[in-house]
Amino acid sequence: MQFSEISYLKLKDQVELYLKQEYQKANILFSNASPYGQILSVIENLHQLSTLYLKKAQNNFDISSGLVGNDNAIRNAAILAGHIPSRAISATGTLRLSVKGGLSSEEEIPGQKITITNKTLIKNRTNNLQYSISLGSDQKTYPVGNGSYIFLSIIQGRWERRTFTGNGEPLQTFSIDLRGQKQIENFNYEVMVNSQMWEVKKSLYDMFPGENSCLFRTGFNGGVDLIFGNEGFGTPPPIGSVIDVDYLVTDGGQGNIFNRVTNDWVFVGEVTDGFGQPVDMENIFDMSYITDISFGANSESIEFTKNMLPIQSNNFVLGLPEQFSYEIKKLGVFSHVNAYRNSGDDSIHIVATPNIKLFKDKNVNYFTIDTEAFKLDNVEKNKILNYLKSNGNIILTSKISIDSPKLSYFVINIFVVVYEDSLEESVNAQIQEIISEYFLNLKHLNRIPKSEMITKISQISEIFSVDISILSKDTEDYHRDNTLIKKNKLNKFTQPGNFVEPLPQSGYEENKVIGLDPILGDIVFGPDELPLIRGGWRDRNNIYFSDDIDGPGLKSVNIIYKEKVPITKKVQI
Repeated sequence: MQFSEISYLKLKDQVELYLKQEYQKANILFSNASPYGQILSVIENLHQLSTLYLKKAQNNFDISSGLVGNDNAIRNAAILAGHIPSRAISATGTLRLSVKGGLSSEEEIPGQKITITNKTLIKNRTNNLQYSISLGSDQKTYPVGNGSYIFLSIIQGRWERRTFTGNGEPLQTFSIDLRGQKQIENFNYEVMVNSQMWEVKKSLYDMFPGENSCLFRTGFNGGVDLIFGNEGFGTPPPIGSVIDVDYLVTDGGQGNIFNRVTNDWVFVGEVTDGFGQPVDMENIFDMSYITDISFGANSESIEFTKNMLPIQSNNFVLGLPEQFSYEIKKLGVFSHVNAYRNSGDDSIHIVATPNIKLFKDKNVNYFTIDTEAFKLDNVEKNKILNYLKSNGNIILTSKISIDSPKLSYFVINIFVVVYEDSLEESVNAQIQEIISEYFLNLKHLNRIPKSEMITKISQISEIFSVDISILSKDTEDYHRDNTLIKKNKLNKFTQPGNFVEPLPQSGYEENKVIGLDPILGDIVFGPDELPLIRGGWRDRNNIYFSDDIDGPGLKSVNIIYKEKVPITKKVQI
């Protein structure tokens, strides 16, 4: 045999040719029907399957490849690289209890006191999900009187316990898995060994020698792993020790509540009065909201896991703006996060926009939700700050400023050529949905390419051709203000029959554009801004754009039909 071949088929042909020439035998002994041929056929199939398996295995461990379809492989590769994927996060908020009008607290509640146990379970009537009361201690006793209030912090989910037995060996590891859609919450868990609380650390190397501490983190199997030390780092539980793990089982983003319905709660757990007797909480107390039940989010998406790996920090130190942005994005509660430093300023400025998909009511959409939903309130800012302090070591010299984005407003005019069999109602609905989804999932931090929206709209089957123009409220305000100044000057200095050209506004630039690329027409915005497609304002010519997306006249998204072409022009595939 004179040549070597990588191809199995060519190698097989050369082997057969050699044998035929060497032993001068015909195809009878070396045909596919012979035992020899059958053996070679089996070997060929095994070789092909092995090659396919190796290729798939290689792709699965290349987490940057778009061919990876195994979510577990991506997650496990990320854990090996030092990134611990975030699990679901429970919604939290505060309820206010007060004795119902017309009832006497003295008559209804003996002793005029109620005792509530920590982690008492309650259920919301509207979403039928369970929530737990967070007291910060095992139980609390509250005085009850007409006109007084009881404030209760709650967190979505129910507490469960799993018990293990220590074996005395170093690096003991225990796994906890849940079936179904529910997950173990990302932050709320407790580990006790022989009824003594053990501290949970972020890394094995954070444990001091002989310290009663452990790790509790997302596991390779999709659940969580409980890992103990080895004397050098931490200490292993002794043989026969009882290990109790309390953890919160959550529904993630489904637990957010923004429709504040009074008396929408049922107490599942027991509350007692001053004499230890059960209290009928629903019939005695009015239950209202102090804050929205918010900040709940689903577990980290696979796409996010793949995209965030390049900037993850193995040492859990938050120092660079990118690392702050990374930590906040891990929550899954915010759709748009930007962390940056201004020139000459040592402070790290963080601008975050709540994920409207999680927070909006089912009856509203991107175009109808109140613009206040895109901003952070003080409660949300404090939650972000507390999360950063608890989930990473912030460099002592770091100064952090958490702000709501500055909202800038734009109107989009979409010019389309459609096929003659298209329905305008269908095209309008599809275009509005595309624009809505695009801005709800905004990925860019300083420029929104007009071409991206054109590409997405072009994929609508009824559309033959499309173009977009964008108007900026800031630009139109700038030029309209100058126009009004000119008109005022004209009215003031022009006498009847004599025309006097008013002087231009000082510093006025006739071709100035704000918020748009003057050549490409892309939306451009600063690190502290969030562009919104909204009406409710007038352009320089006093033309009004309504904020009612479904109303008559011009609005935030205007679809202009230029022409209809025959369906014969559709590309045949």
